[in-house]
Amino acid sequence: MNTKLILCATDGSEHAFKALEFAADLARSKNAGLLVVHVQRVHGSGRISPEMQELERIEQVRVTEADILRSAAERIASEGAKFAQTKGALDVESLVVEGDAARGIVDTAKARDAGAIVIGSRGLGDLQGLLLGSVSHKVAHLAPCTTIIVR
Repeated sequence: MNTKLILCATDGSEHAFKALEFAADLARSKNAGLLVVHVQRVHGSGRISPEMQELERIEQVRVTEADILRSAAERIASEGAKFAQTKGALDVESLVVEGDAARGIVDTAKARDAGAIVIGSRGLGDLQGLLLGSVSHKVAHLAPCTTIIVR
């Protein structure tokens, strides 16, 4: 197993934090970098909601739906990276990618030549997971490297 980089997917759920804790420990023990990835499923529109139009008028700040979604995605990835650092990971980076969650995780692992993917067994999308299959299951089947599913 190439242990230069370990990718850990997060959606901010309880299972994701368990996976982050495991990934941080693994990265520390293997002296590897840790890439914390959050996949933003929806880009959002360039529209400004009626609530935000008043803010734009008063504060001269333009905030679109896409801006809000991107900000939330970056917060999830950043909080995951900070959590991993508190658990002992030294070389931690966060990244947000857009699109299908499983495909985004696998494509990022390939592009960054990750030696392992660590992912929680269940995320926030339980209903969608029941209907379409879980993200962790899809990642395990598509991954180019070792995949560890944390329960």
